[in-house]
Amino acid sequence: MIRFLFVVLVFSFPGMGWAYLSYAPNRNLIEEVTEHPYRVLPRSETFALALDADFFKPVFIAGGQPNYYRYDFYHGNGYWLDLRSEYRPVPELAVNLKGTFTQGTSSNGPTYEAVIFPRVGLTYRVKSFLGMNWETRLSDIDRQTVGAGLFVEMKETNGGYISASNDALLMKVMVDGTGSFALDGGLISFELQSLNGLVGGTILFQETGVDYKPPQWTGTLYSKRSWSYGPGSSLGYGLEAGMNAGSNAEMAQITYQATAWDRLKLTLKPQVRHYGKGILGSLPGQVVHNYVSYDQNDKPFTTLMNIFAYGDHVETYSTQANLEFRVNRFYSIFAENELFAFRFHDRSAVQDIFLRAGFHFYPFHEREDEFGLLVGNKYLISSTKSSPDSDARTFVSPTIPDFENKPLFMKQLYWMVHYSVKI
Repeated sequence: MIRFLFVVLVFSFPGMGWAYLSYAPNRNLIEEVTEHPYRVLPRSETFALALDADFFKPVFIAGGQPNYYRYDFYHGNGYWLDLRSEYRPVPELAVNLKGTFTQGTSSNGPTYEAVIFPRVGLTYRVKSFLGMNWETRLSDIDRQTVGAGLFVEMKETNGGYISASNDALLMKVMVDGTGSFALDGGLISFELQSLNGLVGGTILFQETGVDYKPPQWTGTLYSKRSWSYGPGSSLGYGLEAGMNAGSNAEMAQITYQATAWDRLKLTLKPQVRHYGKGILGSLPGQVVHNYVSYDQNDKPFTTLMNIFAYGDHVETYSTQANLEFRVNRFYSIFAENELFAFRFHDRSAVQDIFLRAGFHFYPFHEREDEFGLLVGNKYLISSTKSSPDSDARTFVSPTIPDFENKPLFMKQLYWMVHYSVKI
C-alpha cells in the first residue's frame, strides 16, 4: 500500500485535466450557452443549440490481448459528437434533444459501424405550489445519483422523476426504466432530504421478476454537504448506510478541491465502502453494461457496478488524486490518478492504480478548443460480446449490451491524441 501511495504522489506531479470530452448534460442548455460566448450556433431567449465534439486516436502500448482491437469500438481515428438543443415555448416547459453521432474507428471505411442515437427529455416546472417548487422530467433524465451514491451513482437513466423542494426540504420519486442494475428490471427510488443534505433517506424498490433475484426493498440513510471557501475551492463529504432484510452496506467519502494562483487545480477524494453478503441478491457476477459510451471516461472505478463485477461481501478503499497546472495561455499539464483496493471475504483481493497524464494545447484565444496528448492505463472495456470462436467477428457498438460480467474499465497501457471543440 505504501508503494501504491508513492506512485500516486509521483504521477500526481505535475498534473487533473479533462483528458476526454466531458459528459454533456441534456438540460439547462440556454443557461449553459449564455455562459459560453464562444459558442456560435443559433440561440435566443427560448432556443439554444450546441455541439460538443472530440476526435481521438488511441494506441495500445504492449500487453493486453493482441487481437483486442478486433472487438473494440474505440480503437482509433474515431469521433464522438453531441449535438444538443433546447426549446422553451414558455418558461415552465423545456424540451431537450441530444443526438450523439459516433464512430470508433475509420479502419473499415467511412460508414462502417457508425452510430446515431437520440435522447429526448421533457421538463415541466411549477413554482410556489403548496409551498414547494415542483419539477417533473420524462424520458432521458440524464445522469442520476441516489443519496450519496452507495447504490446508484452517475448512472445514465431513462424513465422519469418528480421532485418538490423548498429551502428546508427535498422530496423526489424516480423511475429508472433501464433498471440501474440489470437490463430486465426496473428501479423506483424514493428520496427525502432536509437541511440542504445534512439529513436524508432513500428507499429503493426493485422489480422481483428478474434473473438476479434482488431484494424488493432496500433503505438507506445519508448525509452530504459541501462548502465553498474561495474561487474554485471547496470541501465536501458524503456518508450513507443502507440495509435490507438480509444485509447492510455503508460508504464514507471526502472531496477536497483547491485552486491556487489561478493556475493550479487540485482534487482529492478518499473513500471507503462496505457491502455485505447478498445486499443486492445475486447481482454480483451478473453485471451487464448496456451503454459503453466514450463520455463515461470521467467515471471513477470505485462504484457499485464495477465492484460487483467481482463480488460482494467486501470492503473497498480508494483515493482519487487529480492535478492540473496551467503553464500559460497555451499549455497545461495534468495527471488523473485513482488508487483502489477491494478486500473480499470470499475471494482474492483486487487492487491497482489507474493513471492518466499528459498535456493540452489551447490554440485559439478566448476559446476552449484543445489538442491533447496523454498516456494512461484506464481504458473502457471492449464494447461488444466476444464470440466463443476467437476467429469470428461480432457486431461492435457502444449501444449493444455487453452480457459479459466485467467492470466498465480494464487496465491497458495506451497513449492517445485528441482534439476537443465546443461550438
